[in-house]
Amino acid sequence: SNNYANPTYGGSQNDIKIPEEYEKENSKEICLKEVHYIKHQGDLNNLSTQCQIIEGSIIINDFEDPILDFGVINTISGDLKISNVSNLVRVIAPHLNTIKRSFLLYELTSLTSVSFPNLKSVDTINWKILPILSTISFDSGIDYIRNIIISDTSLVGFNLKDNVKELNILNINNNRFLESITTNVKYITEELAISANARNVMAYFPRLQWANNITIRDTMSIDISNIESVNASVGFIENNFQSLKVPKLKNVGGTLSIIENFNLNDAEFPSVVDIGGGLMIVNNTGISKINFFPKLSTIGGAIQFFGNFKDASLNKLKLVKGSAIIKSNSNQFDCTKWVGVEENTSVIRGGRIDCTAGSKNEV
Repeated sequence: SNNYANPTYGGSQNDIKIPEEYEKENSKEICLKEVHYIKHQGDLNNLSTQCQIIEGSIIINDFEDPILDFGVINTISGDLKISNVSNLVRVIAPHLNTIKRSFLLYELTSLTSVSFPNLKSVDTINWKILPILSTISFDSGIDYIRNIIISDTSLVGFNLKDNVKELNILNINNNRFLESITTNVKYITEELAISANARNVMAYFPRLQWANNITIRDTMSIDISNIESVNASVGFIENNFQSLKVPKLKNVGGTLSIIENFNLNDAEFPSVVDIGGGLMIVNNTGISKINFFPKLSTIGGAIQFFGNFKDASLNKLKLVKGSAIIKSNSNQFDCTKWVGVEENTSVIRGGRIDCTAGSKNEV
């Protein structure tokens, strides 16, 4: 049961109620130590027979056994950090419910499985350089987490349960077998970054409404169909998808970039009204017309359009505060409607307009 306040509404993970029978256990001095350095399984057995709640951190960076078993330990109030242990194969924590700070796994080159069947609450998962880690089980599902960074593993899927509505950071990169990323999170307050996973990775964020910053690279398909607002910048770079549909996005505070998505031929941004930074649509060779921002009215930065497009029509555009650089390889592209006959008729207010079409050149 979820007996602490929802973090979105003012509570915090520190409100977790600890059953009284655990409180008595913790009078032992060993349980109150600030840091426990674990060298072999015997150290951990000794700790877990005395403490179900560890008030400090557990740090493991010189460990001799292939299996690490946390026994009956229920709560770690500090960090759990396991790093540079080349012979460690499995980590098991059958009763661990809460890690109040960071759960770090770093450079564990033999690690194949992580089993935390009762883990409900952790502030940060930071997992890097776990090249053969393919199995991870959080059977009961995590209810509270703030930051997720997973890099250079052999995981094939990542799925976050419905209970988590808000994250600070979701950064999943360089997991070469990772084919699906799924989360129903609604708000990402710092960064959503996906890059260099399996070439056919599908990334699903169907309930995401608001994000501070988004970078999507190297995906086969992306679902951000409910995003309404991006506070800073959003970039779709070097993806393999054919279609990019963002029906509800109204405003972007920074720059919106669509760069080198070579299979993209169907882009839709029907609701975007305002872009605070620049608009970059660069070298998406399948896009023949830049006509998919029907409501876009103001651009706070510059325009950069490079590609094979025959036409670029932003029919509602009133103001571009920066400059415009438009380069089309198509001879059919007409620069005159962007350059304007007289200086004061152009929507481009920030100085120069460079427009090149096919072999023709107009400034």
